[in-house]
Amino acid sequence: MDRPPPALTEELDPAPSDGGNGNGDGPPLPPPRPGPGLRPAMVVLGLAVFIVVVFGVLAGVTNIDASGPANSGVRPATVPGTSLVAVSATRALRPIEQAGEPPGNIVDAVRIPVGAVVVSSANNTAGAGEYDEQVTFAVAASQSAVIDFFRTEVRRLGWGQYSSGPAYNEPATIEVLATKGGNDGFYWEIGALVSPTTFAKNGVLSTSKAAATTGTTRFTIRLFQVSDTN
Repeated sequence: MDRPPPALTEELDPAPSDGGNGNGDGPPLPPPRPGPGLRPAMVVLGLAVFIVVVFGVLAGVTNIDASGPANSGVRPATVPGTSLVAVSATRALRPIEQAGEPPGNIVDAVRIPVGAVVVSSANNTAGAGEYDEQVTFAVAASQSAVIDFFRTEVRRLGWGQYSSGPAYNEPATIEVLATKGGNDGFYWEIGALVSPTTFAKNGVLSTSKAAATTGTTRFTIRLFQVSDTN
């Protein structure tokens, strides 16, 4: 008496399995497609990090301090007979370089005392045709030390026909002259004009050592191409 009626029993029986397609006559359906994973996002993130690193390295390489050494292959060296140290003048001479002049071997054969600062530059060509330009510097050293510096350096760096004496129309200025063959097929001349040392006290310049203990000497590096007629 406790058994349910047959009709009720049939309604509660589970439906026959049809493979999951709902109609009972097709192949089994594939499993649901998974949603987007983390791999594409990780690839994009990796590329972004790589680009940032590359551009950071390039920025560091191209952002070179202009006050740094112009030629890392030239080490500062003490000049015998003086307390001055010679460094490459390559960077300092850039304002007067133009169209490949002076040639590379001439510029590389110029040294200036460490600590020298550029005061001015000038073009003396004035339509003469041959290159003739100069840069003026100032350095905390005596005139005699700067003169000895250039007398030593022009010889050491292979300049020939050396001479030294009072500059034309400037008897208090000493000029060191020398010549060297350029790799452009021309001879070049260097003139180092060293002015008297000046001393400053209370903002007043004087040529008297009694005015101060530290002096400043101006010197000019003049480079010009020797014409075929000379």
